[in-house]
Amino acid sequence: MKDDPLRKDIESELRGLRTKAGKLDVDRVASAEVLTDVVGRGSTERAFTTLIALLDLYGGEPEGDVRAYFETCGVGIEGDNLNKRLDAYQARHFVDRRTGLRRSDRGAEQLSYILRDQLPNERPWGNIALTEINGVVRVKVWVDVFHGALWRRPHVYINGEFQDRSFELHDSDNYLFATAQEVFEEISLGSGRDSDDLFRISVYWVMPVWPVWKVGASVDTTGLYAVLTTERNRGAEVVIIST
Repeated sequence: MKDDPLRKDIESELRGLRTKAGKLDVDRVASAEVLTDVVGRGSTERAFTTLIALLDLYGGEPEGDVRAYFETCGVGIEGDNLNKRLDAYQARHFVDRRTGLRRSDRGAEQLSYILRDQLPNERPWGNIALTEINGVVRVKVWVDVFHGALWRRPHVYINGEFQDRSFELHDSDNYLFATAQEVFEEISLGSGRDSDDLFRISVYWVMPVWPVWKVGASVDTTGLYAVLTTERNRGAEVVIIST
């Protein structure tokens, strides 16, 4: 997630909040467009409440980085600007101003990772669509990633065998995303299988930002059913099993 554009935007706005005059409140957060639009879903109040909740969760250590970030924003410490707050931090914690600023910088970075990880929609999307008709399987696998985001190609295994596909990115109908897809056709059920599974496709897609998976399966043959499994940081799998 280090090079994720959205995370870096969040960190930049968190750093910017420290330079504003007055205490950290709803009005100051209103100047942070990404925090308001993405974290707060358009609500400045929600964005502010989310930040303060992180202070309660991660700011308990007096000398910690998250605590330092909020104190240099003006939470629990006096000062109309960042320089005055750093002076107050120095006096309270018996460290020089540079140490206080370094702690605060690390706190802003840590908070940006936490906030980015909590976002449910602003992340890569993985998709698997499987159909089975008369014992023959067709699978389409496609992924959607934000333009400019760091990404890795998914690894696809069918019945335990790696499928060497390129997954070349190109523009999609959604201007925010680039997409890449591959189709696997004419796969017979049970071909080359030693286990009880009639078919298994496993897609491993380890991304800097964990993806959301949409998996669908249509099984036409009577007596068969599909088992769908997704894992947050690993991938997704579809298995066809006989009843």
